[in-house]
Amino acid sequence: MKNVMNSAAIVSILDDDLYKFSMQNAVLRLYPDVRVKYRFTDRRAKGNWTPEALQALKRKIKNLRKLKLTAEERTWCEANLKWFNRAYWDFLGNYRFDPKEVTVSLKDGKLNLEIDGLWCRTILWEVKLLALISETYYEYIDTDWSDDGQDEQMLSKSIRLTDEGVLWGDFGTRRRRNFAAQERVVRICKGNPNFTGTSNVHLAMKHGVKALGTMAHEWIMGHAALFSLEHANKFALEAWQSVYQGELGTALPDTYGTDAFLRDFGSTLARLFDSVRHDSGPWQKWAEKMIAHYKSLGINWTSKPLGFTDGNDVDTAITINRWIKEQGGKCWFGIGTSMSNDFGPESPAVSIVIKLVEVTHPNGKVVKVVKLSDTPEKASGDADAIRVAKWTHFGIPLDAPAAA
Repeated sequence: MKNVMNSAAIVSILDDDLYKFSMQNAVLRLYPDVRVKYRFTDRRAKGNWTPEALQALKRKIKNLRKLKLTAEERTWCEANLKWFNRAYWDFLGNYRFDPKEVTVSLKDGKLNLEIDGLWCRTILWEVKLLALISETYYEYIDTDWSDDGQDEQMLSKSIRLTDEGVLWGDFGTRRRRNFAAQERVVRICKGNPNFTGTSNVHLAMKHGVKALGTMAHEWIMGHAALFSLEHANKFALEAWQSVYQGELGTALPDTYGTDAFLRDFGSTLARLFDSVRHDSGPWQKWAEKMIAHYKSLGINWTSKPLGFTDGNDVDTAITINRWIKEQGGKCWFGIGTSMSNDFGPESPAVSIVIKLVEVTHPNGKVVKVVKLSDTPEKASGDADAIRVAKWTHFGIPLDAPAAA
């Protein structure tokens, strides 16, 4: 079945994850003159992109020029996202996507894409482009799939999570099959008492649920370039607090490995941030490490719910939830691809990312940036910069083999 849909795939500027807006606001406040570069990676690229699919994607990218914040959207945002000030909504109201900031091409059937420009502008490209790339892939390349049974499958998943008392929200924008697939998640699950909301601001507004999200890895990566690779977490978290004053208090620990994060996550920051979220590496090892850290600081760790967002599905969420409760703690989940792009093994979900790769200081200094995480194969960025980061955070010699 060929699933070609309307090329106007994204119809609202708010069809994006909340953390992109929260980071854009912080960048605009603190680093308005910083330039950056992002690069697309397909972790399981098959080399099967076609010129037809590329042209469709380019048309969709150009269509984003038409998006603008409506008066109705601004009214909703000001009422529901109170940590943003009026100046930010003025900025977003005047914001327009500039396709010249994006270059996209094919080489040997593989998609190449880069974003280049001011950080405060280009930060909004990532999630929308990933959603468009995923949607286009399933319209033009992997087309042997159907929506049949998707409502029933989603309802079954929701019931299982409810029965187990799992608190979870939809984090499915970036790799959704298409918009309808993500909206299905919110539409069916919004009546679930354990459904906490969605990362997608447009869907939160449309369906009357909470918008979820705080920061992503690029916030910490940017601070590594601007201030300190060794203490990127400290500078990033302190800058976040300077903007949000206790709001949006979930920290992301794994940009350079959780051990590096914990060295910077001292008593003050650990008390200021409400929660931390797991996004790579063995979940139980990470949870035990976080619990031990809170205890070492004299903090009641059960007052700090642990978040889990690393590719979980219903089964893993139930397993983790049971374990945390057995320890006497609380947890929450952001579940994405396994909800918004689960069409069976014959049509598997894509594994695509867009990561920050370069930061240019206002004085012209260019710094390559990387992400290491707690999962070695997720490391991304310039090879030499990765070696420096591994030496800085893990003590791995600069001349060690690349796979170290």
